[in-house]
Amino acid sequence: MATALLSELRDECELLLSVPSGDSYIDSTQQLKDIQRAYEKTSGAYNWPQLLVRVGLPIVANVDRYALPTGFRKFHFLKVEDNLYSETELEFLKKSRRKYAIDRNASQLILSQVPTTASTTYTLSNAESAGSAVSIELDTVSGLSQFEEIFIDSASGTDEFTLVSSVGTLLITARLRAAKSASDVLYRQKAIIDMFYYRNPVALSGASDTMLIPDELDYTVCVYAAGLAFQRLEDYAKADKLFATWEQQVRAAFLAQDAQSTDRVGEMTIG
Repeated sequence: MATALLSELRDECELLLSVPSGDSYIDSTQQLKDIQRAYEKTSGAYNWPQLLVRVGLPIVANVDRYALPTGFRKFHFLKVEDNLYSETELEFLKKSRRKYAIDRNASQLILSQVPTTASTTYTLSNAESAGSAVSIELDTVSGLSQFEEIFIDSASGTDEFTLVSSVGTLLITARLRAAKSASDVLYRQKAIIDMFYYRNPVALSGASDTMLIPDELDYTVCVYAAGLAFQRLEDYAKADKLFATWEQQVRAAFLAQDAQSTDRVGEMTIG
């Protein structure tokens, strides 16, 4: 199934609503709002793996508050210096061990224990191209070891986690998914805040924009958007029917995420 463009989502919504040619709703701002609300509703209904993002955050000594990533919805997991932290309420945070709280007003992550040591930085001496075994020259390799996971913070926005294949004299070998610039910084995974979080969807605007959720939900988003339009027209019977259809389709799509590649084949063996 191909990923639907925004222009195709608009067309599908118009078909569901049986909008006559020339109607002001076609390609309107209100139609886009309906699609966007449906996209947000569908994205937040379940924890879609397509919305998971992993990033690393360097630790600043004696600082317990860090800005949340742009588009943050909620954490999947959070590690601080390779120790797993779990969420708690802000009121109980400072009485807890290995906990974190989210301050939505300040858009901050707050740790229960204040890190006393900053993450050690390793600076790239040269620009490096992407490759399966790249020799990366650094200002120092002290503390780095073979098979250790590292996080590269890139000025060009191509941040990534990777593994150290080998350690030499002022250089390491590692696989790079994207090119890196001179003066980019890398950190040991064990010395940073390692976060896996679910992001909010980016708003659709251009005709060729696509959604981040699974492709099989393209039609489902249009079903909910059409329900919003009928609700606004006070045709509640049609709206409720579409919302019920949307709920069934979203649940089925999420449950199907865990289906094995063999589907039902091989589930049972009769001897």
